[in-house]
Amino acid sequence: MLTEEEKTRILLEEQYRKEVSKKFKSKIDLVETIIKILQGLAIIVGIWATYYAYQKQNEENRLQEIKQREQTAREFRKSFYEKQLQYYAEAAEATATLATEKPGSEDYIKARKTLDRLFWGRLSIVEEKTVEARMIQFKKILDAYEQAATDEIKEDLKQASLHLAHDASRYTINVWLDSTERKNYNR
Repeated sequence: MLTEEEKTRILLEEQYRKEVSKKFKSKIDLVETIIKILQGLAIIVGIWATYYAYQKQNEENRLQEIKQREQTAREFRKSFYEKQLQYYAEAAEATATLATEKPGSEDYIKARKTLDRLFWGRLSIVEEKTVEARMIQFKKILDAYEQAATDEIKEDLKQASLHLAHDASRYTINVWLDSTERKNYNR
């Protein structure tokens, strides 16, 4: 059996251990609480960083898609305008030939066929309204000239051909050149 002194000593040691344990327990609880808060913050920061990266990637993809669409549209417009210029040049060549050659000559017949093909076909796909109006005007004068070939109508035919070429040129310059370059071609 234990003596009273030993019992008291054991009791004091247990009280001391309890007090020390309480102090450490409160500090350990504080550290655990801080760790849990830091874990929660880390999760929130991780979620935010993921969302931010996702938004940034979406924005980059959207901008890339816009650039791709713009590039495709530019390429389409370029090929369209190249064809338009080609057809305008063919029309100007055909009308100039018809306005200057004698009806029935080989060049005249060839130019007439070219003009008809352009007028009733591919030029209609690409011509803008001013050039279209000039083509119609030229065709009417040409039809009148072929009905009654007079010098006056021949002169009208030449002027109509020239107006068509100028309008096609003006339109092409406005499409292809920027405003500073256009100044060199003002008419």
